Amino acid sequence: MKIIWFFVVLAGLLFSSLVGKVELSLTALLDSSSPEYQIFTQVRLPRTILAFLSGGILALSGLLFQTLFRNPLTTPFTLGISSGATLGAASAIIFGFTGSVLGFSFVTLFGFLGALSTVMMIYFFSKKLPTFSDHRLILVGIALSFLYSSLLLILYYMSDFQESYLILRFTMGTLLTVGYSDIVPIVISSGVILLMVLRYQKDLKLLSISSEFAYLRGVNVDRVLITLFVVISLSVGILVSLVGPISFIGLIIPHIVRTVMKQSIEKVIVPTFLTGGLFLLLCDTIARILPTISEIPVGIITSFIGGMVFVYILLSRREGR
Repeated sequence: MKIIWFFVVLAGLLFSSLVGKVELSLTALLDSSSPEYQIFTQVRLPRTILAFLSGGILALSGLLFQTLFRNPLTTPFTLGISSGATLGAASAIIFGFTGSVLGFSFVTLFGFLGALSTVMMIYFFSKKLPTFSDHRLILVGIALSFLYSSLLLILYYMSDFQESYLILRFTMGTLLTVGYSDIVPIVISSGVILLMVLRYQKDLKLLSISSEFAYLRGVNVDRVLITLFVVISLSVGILVSLVGPISFIGLIIPHIVRTVMKQSIEKVIVPTFLTGGLFLLLCDTIARILPTISEIPVGIITSFIGGMVFVYILLSRREGR
């Protein structure tokens, strides 16, 4: 099975890197001075890596939040992390913060600060609730999302045409990148989240049954929940600040993987990550090859496909399953 996954992922990466509106010949790719070689190494390959890792982070974070909160509809976006990052990025655009620090634009940095502040607020509220995984914490996240949406509408009202366009494009999600500097934080985030999840996979298996059962088996429930929550949230915050909110992956991919594999959570961690990466690769490839005047943002493609898939999952699932 591992060999099959390896070849499927490799084929997906190669296919996505070679396909696009500009045709790349294999002969030209062997010449480092050719334009095709520059397009492949500086545009297509970084974008492919960014798409695969971003999809993996979103899918795995969805699986973990659904497990931690024992709610099949929970994702990091549900808790307002995406909305916080979007509001932060929009604030940088509206108030004219241009330029960059350490190679990252102020839009990206403000987006991350928005996500980070949301994580800190949810963590603060979690301390005030009787249990960390209480459904009321989800309601807090939803309330924050509505608050951020209201503030974002105010910024829209304050903005001019160009600023509104920039905010709108950010909210649609984009994987446009040149070079490898932008994907370094995503590579680090994906590595950290995978290592942390694999470290706590046995605890997650017990937590998927109930917090009480995990506690009786010797799991420090609060420490595990808070550690994973912070790591996942910060990883998603970094991701959203760089590529914008890309919806539905964290919602539908865990459902698809668990429906197909029908195994406990520790068996579906890596398949969920890989499937999420391949799904976003597919959506990004579709966005790049559609015969449109300008490239369609990948967030539109994921929402369109993800919405149909999720409705199908709901309709096909038996009552009580």
